[in-house]
Amino acid sequence: MNFDIEAYPYMNQLKILCNNHKVKSYLVGGAIRDMLLNKKPTDFDFLISDKIDDIAATFSQITGKTHILFEKKIRVFRYVFDDCTIDLSQFEPNNLESELKRRDFTINAIALDLDTKNIIDPTKGIDDLQNRIVKYSNSYIFEEDPIRLIRLFRIAAKLKFDIEKNTLKKAKDLVYLINSVAKDRITQELEKFFIINDTYSYLLLMDRIGLLDELFEELSYENGCMQSSSHLYDVKSHSLSVYNFVEWSILRMKRIVGEECFEHYYGYYKANRKQIIIALKLAALFHDCSKPFVKQVVGDEISFKNHEIYSAEIFQKFAKKFNFQKKITQIATFLILNHIEPAKLFLNWKNNALTDELLYDFFDKFGINGVDLLIFALADTLAKGKIKMINREVFIDFLKDMTCFYFERYVNFLKVPQILKADELIDLGVENKKLTAVIKLLKKSVFLQKIKTKDDAVKFAKQFL
Repeated sequence: MNFDIEAYPYMNQLKILCNNHKVKSYLVGGAIRDMLLNKKPTDFDFLISDKIDDIAATFSQITGKTHILFEKKIRVFRYVFDDCTIDLSQFEPNNLESELKRRDFTINAIALDLDTKNIIDPTKGIDDLQNRIVKYSNSYIFEEDPIRLIRLFRIAAKLKFDIEKNTLKKAKDLVYLINSVAKDRITQELEKFFIINDTYSYLLLMDRIGLLDELFEELSYENGCMQSSSHLYDVKSHSLSVYNFVEWSILRMKRIVGEECFEHYYGYYKANRKQIIIALKLAALFHDCSKPFVKQVVGDEISFKNHEIYSAEIFQKFAKKFNFQKKITQIATFLILNHIEPAKLFLNWKNNALTDELLYDFFDKFGINGVDLLIFALADTLAKGKIKMINREVFIDFLKDMTCFYFERYVNFLKVPQILKADELIDLGVENKKLTAVIKLLKKSVFLQKIKTKDDAVKFAKQFL
């Protein structure tokens, strides 16, 4: 492959800079991997043979960017640009191959000589790229940095590669080491994994080697915990299947929300995409996690009373432990706490008993997050394992009706000026402590057309004097 260094201005500037200082420079790691796969890199990792402080200082002057200095096992100078990140670090000039062999996976252990454009590939990473395999570059990569236990699956999921069997076995044998990793590093890797779509098969592998249970201990109790007759699977299998259908739903968002309302929802979704996707996937994993602890069996009946409340509490424990973003935690907690609510609406809808009042109450309580909740409920319903294709379409039709109600009726109604404003209610004698409740009830009554005129509204308000 012809590496066009000139097409990357920063790379070309760095090459010239290193030549002026008479030092060798190599591009290594994921950027080379992506270029070999004809993908555009966004993270560039350079090894410099000498004079790293001088190179870094001059590179800052040339680019106008101040670097961030990380000092752990090696000193790394990081530059964050709008479209990419560049890391500079120093290596021993006669030890490049050893340096590459210490990297995590063979496909990340490839180097490009910026002067000659020659490829250095001591672990045969190019062969593994061609075979679409993620394989460790040496047998001690997980002991050296256990965060690679998660990164293994994240990279495989991102590239849609298989994981080499010995690498997977090594990860399984050492899975317990993940507990020694700083929680913020785990969180970063998990969020990068969750934001990738079509990760379900890799999540199953993570579960198979015990990584999920090591990360989230309470999930281990779900294994083998059978549910009621409406479910085909045990709690763990169901939760993983919900995760699968969350990804299925994300890819079909326009279809399940409905084309006529999709643009309304998409503005909100696009602005919060990362948080919504991660929250949906976390909710999938945790929404039933308390079931093994609250399970009650009476005769042939199995129940899990208040499991949504206890599951939310368990999730919040882990959200605090891993310091998930506040918005991710809020949305996931909301989904877990309320994941049963749409079932009540669906039953009424299916029986032609869904009233405007029930719909109004639902969206008055949940707002646009109610649409998120309906999407999650679709995934939860499909993951029970007993839903025929025709019933899948029925639930999607229900979801479309709910979404259209929200955007075409509820949201538009909120734009209409109130029939009685707060100061008018106060002038009528409504006490401040009752004001919010009266406004809320008045608004609902107007929507349901129980109140049509201002005189009707005044009579209604006087009931609360």
